[in-house]
Amino acid sequence: MKILQVTQFFKPSWESGGVTRAAYEISRRLQMAGHDVTIYTTNRNKYPTGLPTNRPLNVDGMKVYYFENLRKYFPGAALPIVPYYLPFVAHRDLRNYDIIHIHEHRTLLAAMVSYYAREYGIPYVLQPHGSLPKDRALGKAKMKNLFDFISGSAILDAASRLIVMNSIEKEQIRMMGTREDKIAVIPNGISLERCATTRSKGEFRKFCGIENGSSLILYLGRLARIKGIDFLIEAFSRLVQEEKDAVLVIAGPEWNYKRELEEKVRTLGIQDRVRFVGYLDDVGFAYQDADLLVYPGMYEIFGLVPFEAIMSGTPVIVTDSNGSGELIRKGNCGLAVQYGDCAELAEKMAFCLENPGEGRKMVRRGQEFVRENLTWNRVVDRLEQEYRRCL
Repeated sequence: MKILQVTQFFKPSWESGGVTRAAYEISRRLQMAGHDVTIYTTNRNKYPTGLPTNRPLNVDGMKVYYFENLRKYFPGAALPIVPYYLPFVAHRDLRNYDIIHIHEHRTLLAAMVSYYAREYGIPYVLQPHGSLPKDRALGKAKMKNLFDFISGSAILDAASRLIVMNSIEKEQIRMMGTREDKIAVIPNGISLERCATTRSKGEFRKFCGIENGSSLILYLGRLARIKGIDFLIEAFSRLVQEEKDAVLVIAGPEWNYKRELEEKVRTLGIQDRVRFVGYLDDVGFAYQDADLLVYPGMYEIFGLVPFEAIMSGTPVIVTDSNGSGELIRKGNCGLAVQYGDCAELAEKMAFCLENPGEGRKMVRRGQEFVRENLTWNRVVDRLEQEYRRCL
């Protein structure tokens, strides 16, 4: 098949989150399976890449267009991601693809590609990646309503198949009027290679200035409000009243939220117990030294991080509002807490630190569950089946 993948962010923009990782892993494995894969993406990145734009590049055997953003010409302006050259390429080339896979639907990339797909009669699957809810607490409700009025609803209606992560997202998309027979539930996969590290055990503790004998609790992910890091810090401040040697390490790229978190740490008087270490590309380096990983988001449809930690041998706690919680419960491979319940989170962190044997049992069950259900090869096999159904 000639397959087009459409995503706002792609390798090397790993700091942009799980959608970047998912789009890359899906594309790479489809290419390895013998398909002809092209990616439409942008050069939007927090860090300079120097990549040529608006022309195809060979990235790991795949053809990738990194479209330039209009905001380049308006520095400081609060513009959305506008890949102004994409319509010219789509108008010329889109009719040559057998199937299109659009990641996230409230983007200008999705609007442009969906328009030409409908014009040329090319089927496409749409994978929202948790972007559907319009809850005001999650932000941008007015902008989402406006986008849906102009284009978003049409993008959903014209999709041949909708790929959702779990039963939570399936219900969200049903509430938007999508027929159930158009929906396929396929979770993201876990890259086992990404969990590996060449660094020695103990190096991450030294990197963070943590003494041997102290318990290391890890958060890994973007430093964004929706990730619930403030909730974790509040619960951790309760924990250290009992667990005097516990240290919290917060690792991830800045998302305009770090200063507020640092102020909260100072207000609680736990500066000596919290480390901010920035973005880590080698995540296995951190996982292997952690005694516990906590993934405390207020909302996330799926989280790779808890399962990566499990594959690295680290016990996990997630929130009920995190989509990975459904799979954690299904695999009986971690603990879940209600978002915002600091007492419950502190209690369960203490339980994990005081009962490492129970943590090891959860990890073993989790590793078996991931190998049976969440490897990328299994996920891509199911996606191929959905592509063929569309055709």
